[in-house]
Amino acid sequence: MAWLVAANGEQRKTIDVSRALDAGTPAPTAPEIAIGPGQPDPAPLVERAQWVLELQWTRGEVSLLRVLPLELPSAQTTPRVMGRFALELFEGRALVERMRFDFPLLGAPEPDATPSLARRLNTRIAIMFPATRRGTRLELLDRATNRRWPLPWPPRLLADASID
Repeated sequence: MAWLVAANGEQRKTIDVSRALDAGTPAPTAPEIAIGPGQPDPAPLVERAQWVLELQWTRGEVSLLRVLPLELPSAQTTPRVMGRFALELFEGRALVERMRFDFPLLGAPEPDATPSLARRLNTRIAIMFPATRRGTRLELLDRATNRRWPLPWPPRLLADASID
């Protein structure tokens, strides 16, 4: 214990508050977090030219319906959001860009949830993705099941294309 001297010269004892407040229980330990093999998000690309990829989810299968070019008034970064799905652009093994999203009405699967909409759901979404000269391979990833679908890169203007 440390002794302090007050302004009037008398000694005062320091009180160890942790002993007074200790409930006698051990401190909780932090939960273990399993980190998957995925790479962290790269720095977002900044592009004026964009691709709009129209994707469809039909009873667990994904189709690329259409690809359209889009020119923005000014360059913008790829937005960073959370989502079950991701478009991932690779250059060799290096991740160049990742765009996460969710199909409407299709969230992460819940193991005990019944009924499941995913089995019968038919939904679509349009995703804006930077039209960069970088990259050699584009993939659509379902992060809940770790299933991947290859997409053409660079995209071609498509009407009613299908991916398997």
